[in-house]
Amino acid sequence: MDETVTDSSVNELSNTNLLSLLTSNNNEVFLLKKLQGLVTNIKWSSTDVAELFDALLKRVESTATNDPSNVHSWMMKMLHCIEINYNTPSWKYKSKKTVIELVQDKTVTDDNLKECLADDKEKQLDEILEEIRQQKFNQIDEKLLDDVRDIVSSVDKDLTSRNDGSQRSGLKKDLLKLCQAAEKTHFRPRLTQIVSLCLMALSKTGWLIQVGTGEGKSCIVAMFAAFRAMRGEKVDIMSSSSVLAERDVKEWQTFYKALGISVSFNTNKGVTDLKECYECQVVYGTAKEFAGDWLQQQFHRKDIFGQRKFQCAIVDEVDSLMLDKGHHVVYLSSDMPALQHLNPLLALIWATVNQYEKTSTGTIVGQKYPFHQVVLENINTNTGKDVDEFTILQMAEDTGILTKGSVKDLRMNPSLYTKNMSSITVNQLAELFQAAERLFPSCKFVLHCINDHGALKELNKRPQNERAEKRVPLLLTSGGFCQYMYSDQDSVLRATEAEIKRVLHFTPCELSRDNSSCYIPGFLSDLVDSKLKVWIRNAFQAQTMTSDHEYIIERHGVVPVDYSCTGVVENFMKWTDGLQQFLEMKHKSKLSDMTAITNFMSSVGLLQKYGDQIYGISGTLGQQAEIETLQKIYDGIKTCQIPSFKRAKLFEVEGVITEDESDWIKTIRDVVAAQIKGPLDDDKRAVLIICETINRAKVLNNALRDEVPQKKLYVNNNMDNTAIFAKKLKAGEVIIATNLAGRGTDLQVSDDVKKAGGLFVVQTFLPKNARVEAQAFGRTARQGSPGSAQLIICSSHLSEPLQLLVRTKELQSLLEYMTSIRPVLQDIFLMQFRLYQKGHRDEESINMSTTLSHILTENTNFGIKIAKKVRDDLVTERLTSYLECHIPKIKKKEELFSQYLDTLDGLYKSRNENPSDADLSALNYFWGMWLLMNVNINDSIMDLKSRLKTDLNSAMEKLRQRESPSSNLHHYTAFGNELREKGHLAESIKMYTKAIQEDHCWAAIAYYNRAFAYLTQKNRCQDQNCIEQALEDLQNALKSIEFYCKQIEVTHRYSTQQNKDSHSDSTTRLDEHIIARYTVLLLFKGHINEAIKKLDRARGWIGRHVKVDESPVYCLAPLPLLLLLSLTQSVTLIRNRDPLQVHQLISQPSFDIFHELKCLESLGLTHVYTLDTLSFLSGFFSKIWRTTC
Repeated sequence: MDETVTDSSVNELSNTNLLSLLTSNNNEVFLLKKLQGLVTNIKWSSTDVAELFDALLKRVESTATNDPSNVHSWMMKMLHCIEINYNTPSWKYKSKKTVIELVQDKTVTDDNLKECLADDKEKQLDEILEEIRQQKFNQIDEKLLDDVRDIVSSVDKDLTSRNDGSQRSGLKKDLLKLCQAAEKTHFRPRLTQIVSLCLMALSKTGWLIQVGTGEGKSCIVAMFAAFRAMRGEKVDIMSSSSVLAERDVKEWQTFYKALGISVSFNTNKGVTDLKECYECQVVYGTAKEFAGDWLQQQFHRKDIFGQRKFQCAIVDEVDSLMLDKGHHVVYLSSDMPALQHLNPLLALIWATVNQYEKTSTGTIVGQKYPFHQVVLENINTNTGKDVDEFTILQMAEDTGILTKGSVKDLRMNPSLYTKNMSSITVNQLAELFQAAERLFPSCKFVLHCINDHGALKELNKRPQNERAEKRVPLLLTSGGFCQYMYSDQDSVLRATEAEIKRVLHFTPCELSRDNSSCYIPGFLSDLVDSKLKVWIRNAFQAQTMTSDHEYIIERHGVVPVDYSCTGVVENFMKWTDGLQQFLEMKHKSKLSDMTAITNFMSSVGLLQKYGDQIYGISGTLGQQAEIETLQKIYDGIKTCQIPSFKRAKLFEVEGVITEDESDWIKTIRDVVAAQIKGPLDDDKRAVLIICETINRAKVLNNALRDEVPQKKLYVNNNMDNTAIFAKKLKAGEVIIATNLAGRGTDLQVSDDVKKAGGLFVVQTFLPKNARVEAQAFGRTARQGSPGSAQLIICSSHLSEPLQLLVRTKELQSLLEYMTSIRPVLQDIFLMQFRLYQKGHRDEESINMSTTLSHILTENTNFGIKIAKKVRDDLVTERLTSYLECHIPKIKKKEELFSQYLDTLDGLYKSRNENPSDADLSALNYFWGMWLLMNVNINDSIMDLKSRLKTDLNSAMEKLRQRESPSSNLHHYTAFGNELREKGHLAESIKMYTKAIQEDHCWAAIAYYNRAFAYLTQKNRCQDQNCIEQALEDLQNALKSIEFYCKQIEVTHRYSTQQNKDSHSDSTTRLDEHIIARYTVLLLFKGHINEAIKKLDRARGWIGRHVKVDESPVYCLAPLPLLLLLSLTQSVTLIRNRDPLQVHQLISQPSFDIFHELKCLESLGLTHVYTLDTLSFLSGFFSKIWRTTC
């Protein structure tokens, strides 16, 4: 430490009030933080800051208008100006002077100094190209840079001189024409935009270009699309949302028109409009729409693309599509009615996993079982002893645990079990289990209970020297019940699977009277065997997921939220492998049927169709690992980061990690209050708070309720958010949002807010990657305007390993701080500053500058740095997994799908391009099931393709023979319906018979259709055998419907069993849906009973016969519901206007009956039949009457 500093301070202390010098105030501490911020956040060195501080002090001393007692407020204003304008030590004004030199210049007034610091002139071409040259990841050689300089300088010169470019040729002429059109219809393109355009135009292969947020990407996209269209190519522009696609077309339509280029967008259009759209030279849309339209062309054979080829793709927010959503799959919904039979099983799985819970000690326990059942399960059946549950109960009675006569009573009335066992204590139960161990050597138990202190206590400890044996751990409870205990999640999964299999049966089989039994059609057994473990894991995962985090509850059900990247509510997306259904049961929402994907296109697969003609633009391409990943997926693609057209002025305040959530909320509240109130009179700002989840945004919204009156919540894209963007944000206004306010959001602020430092962004969590973080911070400091951002993280929100690392590093940092001299020097500096304000002597000025250079340090907040380092390492690991696992799996599936499309082509050709719906449905179902059960990451693509070829050939052969490739009884019903419609009644009866033979349990529709096929075959001249056969089929149909109803009851009982989220007795959405499904079956039963009555009457009279009339299945519904159906058809007319509104409308309970009738129709009940009983004479007179008429 400098001796001069110490001695001088001591001398001054003797002449000054010691107490006032030692007492610091918040303003002085805040000044020190401002100075530290220059080092931490704007890359000033401690020496540079000390020199700046000294220059500021000297400016105070040399200016008569500056009162030394007000030096603090004056200096804070100057430092604030440097901070918000992000003036680095190397920055220079037009006069080539640095910040320090401007401060030292006595000819520059304070007001002029502020204007100089705020200078935001646009960069010149050489400056832009030099920044490109210096960028680490730019793949540009000097030759290309020279070409760019030559072309851009020429275009810029012609634009400035208003030269029409008639003497120009080649790229110079084309680019000038584009820029002139842009200037005429919109604005003159900036140099950075022309450089970006030139780079892409010069290249024969794709480019990924990083253009900063707010730097005019849409202009670059439009000009390059027009450039390629002028060369006779078709251009597809993929926006990040349908809203942006439509907005950009409308915004740039006049530009394209000026160049004679046709443009359209492919969102929210029907087939006819889409065909017209794709005839345009330039088409805007989303990757989802382009992929979906391709699938409609290839899979559903709708002529949409016409002759359009994949020639050039321009992708906005390219990093999001290629990395974050690269493995996302677009698919068209396929009709898989048979999978609704899995609902009872999914409900059983959900009920079973809900029986497992963690005790207060952290041990996992299963459901409660009666003690005699547990003992019986653990007795070796090979003992030769005849043991049943009453044997165990009798043992309990003999030992006095049960009262005399209890077993006899239980034999007569098992429902008395709970009453008779209610008095059994835990200790008595332990004695019984120990007695069972003595009597049955195969029984070995470890008995536990929860003691009065909530701790786990072992009741039958074995001596340490006793031979170790495998024993079953049990938790005993009063009332004669006990629970199995599990040490890890794998053992829980195994136990869950075993428990499910005990009550799971595949039909056809002998039916049990046990209401807990779950029956699944036999043709689904292979699927269940291959997927049961996956479904069980997903059920446990659904337990851990929470609303307003991974998903939200909307009017149309449980909807996923892309909370980690975009914050978007994914209205038309559903989870697979049962996860969607488990969440619906968790929240008692309408239960959707599981589906199988039969057609798909990934984002990666779609882009690879363009070969090396992919041009991507984004505000954040990412770090080295992400760029390298993109280049490995898309061969030959190059990257370039384009500088901003003005100097960037983002001031990133040093991040904070808080210990717990209460500190996190308080820190955010304090930061927000400081920004909207402002430490100075003229620096009140607007604030954007970005939260990880909707739930945390709501928590902060409540926490800021009293302190921030002007705040808005922006967390759901389904809500009307127009008020948030309708006007510029004013000082004091706060938006609390999710990542929804990140990528693609343009928030405008008032001039007063800009003057105060711009929008202040608070990121309240550690984003999943640096790109998401940069997108959030990119909401401020746009287009050369100032702005600030800060990361405030709660330690408890991080993963446990990361929490430990952060705490260890912070503890280490604290120890270093406590053992360093910096705290002492900080106190000395503050004391010197107070002395200076009292006397402002030259000697004190030198002392302060010297002390300051020892205080300031670049190594601060190790916690944030290590958290980001670990985050970035995890990103690298995920990208490696993405490359090594996800991408190969995607490519593998898409190759197999391509092979399936070839088979589909064969089917169309063999049926003269008009295959029957039944054949298509059966083949698609077979393919969907094959894909679900056969694709393994470890299988080679050659083996899979060979196996698929064999299996598809077999499936096609079965179709030719009118057999179901999957032994699915519903396919035979569909085959029969097609034959019946063609008038081939005898053949249709054979098909219905095949369906019944496959599985009579679920053959209600096949029985019904066969009955009326018999009657129709001999219409009006049925004999007694015909009527008897029809009656028998209808009776069997009733039995099958009854079986259906019981399985619906099983689904409802299991799905609502032990639901912990709701204890309300009111009717839930799930109840309404189940009631609708049950009601439709009752309507069907009633209709069959009416037919049976009429056939009974016909059977009893000689000469009587029946007339058969058919109506659509929807006629089962009452008249009001038929009117609703008519309304539904009208609603589809507005589907293209607002798909979400339509989706929400048809998800309402009033449409449930219609949906269930549609479901019956897809299972084969296309028509219902009415009978009119006629006698021979009435038929005779009816003929005469018709002849006369």
